[in-house]
Amino acid sequence: MTIRNSAKYGVILIGAFSLLMVGFLTLSDSSQDTLKTVEQPDYSEATTIDKPSSNVDTDKLRTIGMSGSLEEYSYDDLNNHADTVIIGNVKEILPPKWNTGQINKSSTDKIKRGELIYTDIIISVDKYLKNPLSSNEVTVRVVGGTIGNITMTSDIEPNFKPGEEVLLYLSNDTYPYTKDVDSEHFVVTGYVQGKFKLTDDGKAVRPDKTVSQEELLSTIKNKSAV
Repeated sequence: MTIRNSAKYGVILIGAFSLLMVGFLTLSDSSQDTLKTVEQPDYSEATTIDKPSSNVDTDKLRTIGMSGSLEEYSYDDLNNHADTVIIGNVKEILPPKWNTGQINKSSTDKIKRGELIYTDIIISVDKYLKNPLSSNEVTVRVVGGTIGNITMTSDIEPNFKPGEEVLLYLSNDTYPYTKDVDSEHFVVTGYVQGKFKLTDDGKAVRPDKTVSQEELLSTIKNKSAV
């Protein structure tokens, strides 16, 4: 698969997504029209990983949007494709980074083959529900974030907020442009489908559905709390 292992993540690439996650990685002079300049962006509803720092000139902010269509995963699909399943809390959202190690880019710079912004999220693990690890923390990586005047967004990646309690289906990163970059990490199985926010009233919530935590937990095989 061009993004990550399609058999594992069940991603069906459509034209726009191919251009922006594959073509985007091969941007040249002639493809710079795919970069959208945002005159006065509204960050009132932005998540922590999407907000630029206060010293950014938003009049020159450049946004690269990535979108796609996902094959629907059942709970069994999520469980079967995940390398581990955890319950934990979002401890910290680290500053976004370029996968090339570059510190910053101008909003007028060209995006070269393989260049992207990623954000790592530190999860404090309360329980392992499948394939327990020895660590009480894991790092989860998503594509997207803001560095300087450049923002990358993806409508298939899950959003995270500090302090929220989550149930996560996690897989080893096989995406060639991020898998060997920086620290050991996971990605969310099925993208946005594999992240559930756990609420105090016993619900497990993701953008497209809400179920009881009891129902969700009953679908997870190989459960082992650590």
